[in-house]
Amino acid sequence: MSIFGILKLFQKELNASTGGNETFYTTAKAFFTLNYDSELEKKLKAESMKRKYEHVSIFYQEENEKLIPMTVETLQWAEEMSSGLLGRYEKNPIDLIFMDREHLQKLSNLDGVSGYYSNFDKVMGIHVHPENVESILETPLSYFQRPILHEYAHYATFRKIEEAGAFADLFPLWFIEGIAEYVASDQTEVHYDVNQYEILPLESITWGDGWKEARQIETADPYMQSYLSVNYLIQVFGEDILVELIQKTNDTEGFYTVLEKITGKPVAEFEQEVLDYYR
Repeated sequence: MSIFGILKLFQKELNASTGGNETFYTTAKAFFTLNYDSELEKKLKAESMKRKYEHVSIFYQEENEKLIPMTVETLQWAEEMSSGLLGRYEKNPIDLIFMDREHLQKLSNLDGVSGYYSNFDKVMGIHVHPENVESILETPLSYFQRPILHEYAHYATFRKIEEAGAFADLFPLWFIEGIAEYVASDQTEVHYDVNQYEILPLESITWGDGWKEARQIETADPYMQSYLSVNYLIQVFGEDILVELIQKTNDTEGFYTVLEKITGKPVAEFEQEVLDYYR
């Protein structure tokens, strides 16, 4: 198929996923840069100030400028943690945008989130309210640094998956979110009790619909469960297991097949071992 034909197919898929009617120029730009800018993203960036840090473009409001030094420091921290877990990967350009709750929810299509990463848009959204700047500077970890650590870990994980020649949708969301929670929990004492919340089958929090439903279960905590599963893998098998799972997962060797080969356990037995490890 010619490059023109490939771009026309990509344009069709792009319009289907965004609900828009993108021009051929916009389609080509998104295809060759691997970065699509939605209308909301364009609007937010146009209304913001910009600071460049290595491969990250930080878009912020004037009243939030005090947060820039801490943002750079946190990005350095996130990169150190992510590369320590995943090894080297090419650092393609990415945008980080400070935004209010309304815009973050609209961009992520999720309620109650403080951060968001879209691998399709190559954008991280971080909730920052201008009235909270001073309190963020006093207690930065929970309400500002942790979301940046989490979302940057998503970026690094997807870069590693792409370089392995795999597709992101081959990997369970509990694995993706577990890596991000592990990075975000650095220098934090994690308190957990597997008897305090409902334990969900890992296969039920593998894909998007199941994950969204799990977030609405008041007695469950899919983020904590994801962290516990990934932390168990690292503590028992070593950090290299994450890269091994990424590199060996493909269309013919699905994630759960590779997981069973490495751990010696099918997923149901693996998740029971995880629970036993923390009890």
